[in-house]
Amino acid sequence: MVVLPKTPAAAIGSIAEMTQDSLIYVIGALLAAVIVAAVLYWRYPWSRARARFGSAATATFVAWILWRVVLQLSNGDNLDVDNPLLLGLSAQDIGSGVLAFLLTALPMGLVSEREESAHRVMATAGIAGALAILVDRFI
Repeated sequence: MVVLPKTPAAAIGSIAEMTQDSLIYVIGALLAAVIVAAVLYWRYPWSRARARFGSAATATFVAWILWRVVLQLSNGDNLDVDNPLLLGLSAQDIGSGVLAFLLTALPMGLVSEREESAHRVMATAGIAGALAILVDRFI
């Protein structure tokens, strides 16, 4: 059953609120992707060849947006509660990092970097996941 707003102003307000949330999600995803690309390029020379840092950044961006969509669709606002035992991280923060790790590791390990050692692929994915957690923690 769909409940329609009683006034047009209420509908416009909800659309504006949704657009503002979407803009914040995209800005957060871009920030996370840029940080992942910069850190991998700067500190991990293996990622420079064949633009692997770009693959990790793209995977982080997609993971960030996908995680936010899942949270919105499942009404997962209660996952954004900081846990003092986990250095102030929430389940939402950790979910961003886990999904960034998975979406970096799977394509690289199974498709684009099959001939490379698993250590390098997992290190790249781990860096992307950890940085996604840190960015999400402070946004």
